[in-house]
Amino acid sequence: MNPASPTPYRPRTALAGVLDAVPTAPSRRARRLLGLDRGPSFQPPRRMLAVVAATVGATGAALLLGSVAAGAVVAGYTALGLRMRGRSRADRQRARLRADALDLLAAAAAELRAGVVSRTLLLPDEEIDRQVHAARRLADGTGAPLADLLERLESQCRAADRADATATAQAAGTQLTAILLAGLPVGGIGLGYLIGVDPLAILLHTPLGLGCAFAAVLLQAAGLTWAQRLARGAADPAPGRAAGRRLRRLRLRRRQQPASTRTRWLLALAAGAGTCLIVPQPAGLAAGALAAAGTWLLLSRQEPAAVRLEREQAVGELPWAADLVGAALRAGVPLDAAVLAVAAALPGPLATRLRRVGRSLRLGATPAEAWQHVSDLPLAARLTAAVERSSASGTALAGALHRCADDLRAESGFRRQATAQRNAVLVVLPLGLCFLPAFVLAGLVPVVLAVLGEVL
Repeated sequence: MNPASPTPYRPRTALAGVLDAVPTAPSRRARRLLGLDRGPSFQPPRRMLAVVAATVGATGAALLLGSVAAGAVVAGYTALGLRMRGRSRADRQRARLRADALDLLAAAAAELRAGVVSRTLLLPDEEIDRQVHAARRLADGTGAPLADLLERLESQCRAADRADATATAQAAGTQLTAILLAGLPVGGIGLGYLIGVDPLAILLHTPLGLGCAFAAVLLQAAGLTWAQRLARGAADPAPGRAAGRRLRRLRLRRRQQPASTRTRWLLALAAGAGTCLIVPQPAGLAAGALAAAGTWLLLSRQEPAAVRLEREQAVGELPWAADLVGAALRAGVPLDAAVLAVAAALPGPLATRLRRVGRSLRLGATPAEAWQHVSDLPLAARLTAAVERSSASGTALAGALHRCADDLRAESGFRRQATAQRNAVLVVLPLGLCFLPAFVLAGLVPVVLAVLGEVL
């Protein structure tokens, strides 16, 4: 990298020269993402296509079955299916862009090894792009070997992608189970037609049948969403990656504040009023007061979502920060200056903690006292222990930090695999609480009522 080049991100046109200079660059996906290559002249928005598909399906079902309720049910299932398909398409596109980014990263590292002065590199994957720019800023400020950092980043990202692929394969069974269970009511209705009754006439043209149909749709939607969250929780990438996207979606400013007093009061009053309406009087007043008080206490003790996402993003960035500190130490930089250089190069919530650690070390604090600023992170205990051992015994800290980063990444992969295995068992919860009641309401109750109507 050119040391004289500024550290902020370059415009999108900076990637054009890199793509032309790298022979192993991907075909056109990264160019199209960054606006360097124009796609078709007109592409209708996917949301518009989803609305059109839901409208056409609802209209066709309403005309075919002679019931507006049938159209509403078909529209609901169409919207849910298109939403799941859109998420799957987004995940596949994100995986392709990440693979393209890793190919570009490998090519840039090879150029540096060959002595070619590499240009500013913008990658289609946001997380890898941020880590590469952090490595470049650190190399410009401390003289750390950039090629080693890029090669290490590429190998670790590919290892993390393999772990993510394993977790995704394990979570695929959960998604397939949910889709199959959602089709159980269709089997029940088909069984009714096989025995010579018309369950759709009961389900779509009677008040009891309409109530059962809409309750079944709501239960199945809840079950599919629940099962998809279980599958995505197992197949989600490294915690910092997903937490960073959700944190940026919140559009936070400086400090994360808990829920306001007005919000807690409104939710508490809503819970109390709902309980009073459900529970018969006069016991409903006491139950409503207890529900309101319990809601208030629960919301006041709950950690704000932004604070939790900040901590998850810091945990995800911790292994790469350990690698950067180790590279700075190998370049001959003292520990306090290395930590401050990494804090200046690495954006995100972890930089604030590292800046406090570096300032504490510069002011003469012991390693145990200085590294207490990262003690709230679940995986930071190993990093703190490695620093304390090095300070007590005088052993080289750079190698210990690299080994600690490898251990943190391996433990993160093991946790994702354990989450996938646990969620494969937890799928019985939406099965028993959502899909089976929906099957009874939409698949058995209309058949039983139709049989009773024929017999009686």
